[in-house]
Amino acid sequence: MNAPIRDRLLDAAIHIAGAEGHDKVTYRSVAALAGTSHSLVRFYFGTREAMLTEAFELAARRDAAEADLLADSVEAFGANLVRLITEARDRQLLQYDFLLRAARGDGEMGPVAELYDHYIAQVAGTLTALGIDDPGDVRAALVFAALDGLVLQHLVHGSDARTEETLVELREVLTGWKPAH
Repeated sequence: MNAPIRDRLLDAAIHIAGAEGHDKVTYRSVAALAGTSHSLVRFYFGTREAMLTEAFELAARRDAAEADLLADSVEAFGANLVRLITEARDRQLLQYDFLLRAARGDGEMGPVAELYDHYIAQVAGTLTALGIDDPGDVRAALVFAALDGLVLQHLVHGSDARTEETLVELREVLTGWKPAH
């Protein structure tokens, strides 16, 4: 069964933004990739920015669901991260592009902040499951900062093995943190 048209349009926008940059995301480019008319793209999203924001949010929701940042064991923590950043490269690039545009004042920071808060909350849930004390989610923010940087490094180096090795070390750091009393 085919995906609903809105999802196909968003998938096309994610792919174009990730592969070619957000400037290449137009009604016509999205319509062509999704196999529909550009007027239908306009109908669903109204503005190009609304379409890009929705594409960003969809990419982020998918990544948050697939990254295994909320886990009940240290071994399961981030278990799918390397696969995710390798197979869903367009989604990663769209998210970083959206962040950079917002940081430059050419977009809204609110959706980016919400995404980061969600990722940190997932890590905080893992720390809780591991019995690690983390008042104010400071450690969760630190772990997510390491993961965020690791995704960027993976985009630079493209080495699954290097990224997996770094994740193993991050998990070792987590096991060394004192449990909550």
